[in-house]
Amino acid sequence: MASNVFKDQVYTELARVTTAISNPKRMEIIDVLSQKAYSVEELSKEVSMSVASTSQHLQVLKSAKMVVTSRNGNFVIYSISDDAVLKLVSSVKEFGFRKIAEIERLIQDFKTGQEGLETLTLDELRVRSKKSNILLIDVRPEEEYEAGHITDALSVPLDQLKKRMKEFPKSKTIVAYCRGPLCVMAGDAVSILKRNQFKALRMEEGYVEWKLKQYDLN
Repeated sequence: MASNVFKDQVYTELARVTTAISNPKRMEIIDVLSQKAYSVEELSKEVSMSVASTSQHLQVLKSAKMVVTSRNGNFVIYSISDDAVLKLVSSVKEFGFRKIAEIERLIQDFKTGQEGLETLTLDELRVRSKKSNILLIDVRPEEEYEAGHITDALSVPLDQLKKRMKEFPKSKTIVAYCRGPLCVMAGDAVSILKRNQFKALRMEEGYVEWKLKQYDLN
């Protein structure tokens, strides 16, 4: 096989991967599946699409080997095929956040809408947790917490937060996290906590970012 033909074929296959993540809804689907495995029906609710449209997007991701399927009774369950998928999407986000001015503007506008909500990064959490009295809470749905969570985090789903605030000592700084930088649940949790006189911070990253950083340390 001629070298130019070989390269063209390889690049064509690689382009299937970039094509698969070129759609905003497929990027969102990967974000949700990075938390836990979902059926098509469950996933369609999470991403606010019809089951048919969700299924079509999943087939594109499956064709690019980015998701895999299993069966649970009558349901087809989709999950991320490999942590390399998470690393790829994380790299795309990192590049976009750093280099694309429109994304930076959108993030700044969003933060302005959450005025008064102090944030911290994973690296800052590591430093502060050694010096401060911190309670880390995971406000994602309980099934996502059970699928994987940051070490020592307490599961407090957002819809249970108001009922469970009495468990939190006022002496502690509460740090809330959810699915990552584009997830709003942690910000909502911090707003509720601050209205109830708790000292609270939103962590900018989520479980997946922590997981990837843990892997990098090993």
